[in-house]
Amino acid sequence: MKTLKALAIAIALLGIAVPAAIPPAQAQVTNIDVQWATSSIQMAGKRANQVPGIKKVPSVGVIRLDIPTVPMFRGDIPDWQEFKIMTQRNAAGVAKLQRNLAANPVTAAALAKNHVKPWQVAGVQIGSNGALRLYIFSSRNW
Repeated sequence: MKTLKALAIAIALLGIAVPAAIPPAQAQVTNIDVQWATSSIQMAGKRANQVPGIKKVPSVGVIRLDIPTVPMFRGDIPDWQEFKIMTQRNAAGVAKLQRNLAANPVTAAALAKNHVKPWQVAGVQIGSNGALRLYIFSSRNW
């Protein structure tokens, strides 16, 4: 707990902007998620082909790509602009993924339940049971 307080004070002192209200169902990209986020964006078109077959979504995880990250020693987390560029380079696949997520009533309902619009999704990991891990941007400015 002391570490969290110290981190919060350090962030405040450095003047780093941290979004004030992050919905509890969303998280920022961590070192663990970087490879999954990257592959989900690059494979968006192929993953889009799997979306129509999803009949049930037992759980949804939401990872925001556009939360500013604090540089860490030996951290390899790309900043949000790098994810933005990656998404633009894979725009056709991402657009197909967004369309298919919106067209499937089950995935559309899962997104709505988690307050995610299809246009926010840049990539997705699909579990064998239909679970979704969404990689999103919070605004259209990407």
